Amino acid sequence: MAFHRANKNRPREESSKVPVPVFREVFQIKKKHHRDPRFDDLSGSFNSEEFEENYSFIDDIKKREKEELEKELKNVGENEERRKQILYLLQRMKNQEKTKKLLEKQKAEREKEREEIMEAAKSGKKPYIPKKSEMKKKKLVESYQALKKSGKLEKYLEKKRKKQFSKDRKRFYK
Repeated sequence: MAFHRANKNRPREESSKVPVPVFREVFQIKKKHHRDPRFDDLSGSFNSEEFEENYSFIDDIKKREKEELEKELKNVGENEERRKQILYLLQRMKNQEKTKKLLEKQKAEREKEREEIMEAAKSGKKPYIPKKSEMKKKKLVESYQALKKSGKLEKYLEKKRKKQFSKDRKRFYK
């Protein structure tokens, strides 16, 4: 006899007249195996250069969207909320571009250093691999030179002094 549930949340009704079997039949539901492609070996390994090459069209789309947002910003009128939203999106896009350029620059520097090491090895010299501390100093000097060139060095140093002063004050008055 087949009994149906009155409601999907209620247990299934069964007749009390039918003897209960020794081994009750339980319907096994097959477990679904979810596969996250980020962590699965079947998806292969990530290659950033290949990714950039395959999805380079996204940069063009972003440029178009940025231009559209700039046009919309000019024509937004008195809608202050939309204006703030557009400004936020534009700033976000600029930050993303800045980060991407910085990463590309770092990658180019690493490639250049690698090539120099390889050339030294080919010519028979012992390859010189700089320490992390030396690399840090070199980058710091380059950033200071860039700030000096753009005329923002004094402002940067002033901010740094203020930050250090506040840190020292916190440390002394604990």
